[in-house]
Amino acid sequence: MNCERLKGHVALVTGGGRGIGKAIAKRLYQEKADVVICGTTEDVLKQAAEEIATEDREVLPIVCDVSDSKQIKEMVSKARERFGKIDILVNNAAIMLRHIGLDRAARPFYELDEADWDRVMAVNVKGVWLCAREVFPDMRSQNWGRIINISSDTVYIGRGNGVQYPTSKAAVIGFTRLLAVETGKFGITVNSISPGLTQSETIQEHEFDQMSEELAKNSAIPRLEYPEDLAGTAAWLASDDAAFVTGQTVSVSGGLCFH
Repeated sequence: MNCERLKGHVALVTGGGRGIGKAIAKRLYQEKADVVICGTTEDVLKQAAEEIATEDREVLPIVCDVSDSKQIKEMVSKARERFGKIDILVNNAAIMLRHIGLDRAARPFYELDEADWDRVMAVNVKGVWLCAREVFPDMRSQNWGRIINISSDTVYIGRGNGVQYPTSKAAVIGFTRLLAVETGKFGITVNSISPGLTQSETIQEHEFDQMSEELAKNSAIPRLEYPEDLAGTAAWLASDDAAFVTGQTVSVSGGLCFH
């Protein structure tokens, strides 16, 4: 592994305090990127930043709700004050089961609360657009940028976390493709990663052991998926090794599904 592929770059990882986001932030840090993580819980972010920063370089934690454009502007401004720019963006923050409650999240579409639908779309879709829009000037000015959006294999298997969650993640894939077309002329690549049922804190808190085991048995690589399984793909997409890859969605789920 080349551990200095991202030296000189600055990465912002949304939802970077836990699970997939934390694992990706750690890997980008190990590849020598300067790293900013954001989330909605200050204590969680600070602890994650301390755990990730194993070298003589800090990880900057910033509290931010990515559905709020004002908070995003303030976050990016703080990151620029500290590191000068943001040229790698990992849009990982998402509303899942623990945020709106298992019972409400799993309701059929005709019983779904409008407020729950709106909240999921505000974070999972609108937040991806807002963050990309805010960091775009840095990427355009240097003719180099990487945007990595986290989607989900629920888009392909057609189930998981209620209708609103896979729908939002399908929108992320569509946004990825269109943004790749619009930004390629500026030296920016835009790709997405679609995980399977990853053993993050959110999944473990809701005791999805049986479902996890069943999905693992049906995967080409028959084992559970962990956040660290996604980090290498994110680091590759962020590096110059993937400079001619854009508009793509990479399924990282051990062969849970193929597309």
